[in-house]
Amino acid sequence: MPPFGESSGLLVMSATEACNGTTKAMPNLEGPVLSCYFPIGDPSVPPSLLDVYAAEGVDVLEMGFASSDPFLDGADVRASMARASRDNWRRDLDRVFDRLAGLRMPPRRLLMTYAEPDHPGLDDRSFWAGLDSVLVVGRPVEPIRPRIESEAKASGVRLSAFVGLPLADDAIASAQVADFYVMLQAVEGVTGPRANLDPAGAGRIAQLRQRGVRAPILLGFGISGGEQARQARALGADGAIVGSQVLRAALTGEASLARLLKELRSGLDV
Repeated sequence: MPPFGESSGLLVMSATEACNGTTKAMPNLEGPVLSCYFPIGDPSVPPSLLDVYAAEGVDVLEMGFASSDPFLDGADVRASMARASRDNWRRDLDRVFDRLAGLRMPPRRLLMTYAEPDHPGLDDRSFWAGLDSVLVVGRPVEPIRPRIESEAKASGVRLSAFVGLPLADDAIASAQVADFYVMLQAVEGVTGPRANLDPAGAGRIAQLRQRGVRAPILLGFGISGGEQARQARALGADGAIVGSQVLRAALTGEASLARLLKELRSGLDV
């Protein structure tokens, strides 16, 4: 795989195209990449807000799929997942896809999901329709995660990887085969805004590159505004993933969300 920012020349199918029996080349991400959280099925965050994501230059929509045990997430995402229901996952996903279909330049669609034995993507391949990538979070040596990733990949969905702290060989191995992006934990603890990022992130990014990781490496956990986005770039990251702070802004309304996304975009593009 070529370095981040260069074309692979490979033909990659989206999940929708795989299900329809058609193929279309999907270009690689070009940085700096802004990936922002959107909760699937949370009635407090309507799909109409996706217009704001697209208008303010979000590159990837990190679509959060509800879990009964979101062990890596802080209070904001936990509360959102508690409001959501997985019972109507097809309806909720389609509402998002329908809204995105009406946008001139919609963000890419990545599903962030926890590895759980009752995950609908294990038994119903139509679950993966419409997705560009999946990032599956599991505990160390989690047997369900590779099964979910296998189903997604068979449906034409590209794999992203989560690398937590401290760096572990199994997480690095997943990052080595990721072909969409790698999410590197920027600070210790669960998700949630922080004032500053850990400067040791620069060494971790360098270590991942030395170990052969070629996909874009984005820092996540703790990024809450333009200053942290600039810090992420200064540490050598190819972009930033913002969850809790975006969720807070979305719950406040369109104007608050637009201000935050504009600030994040500006921070990355400096």
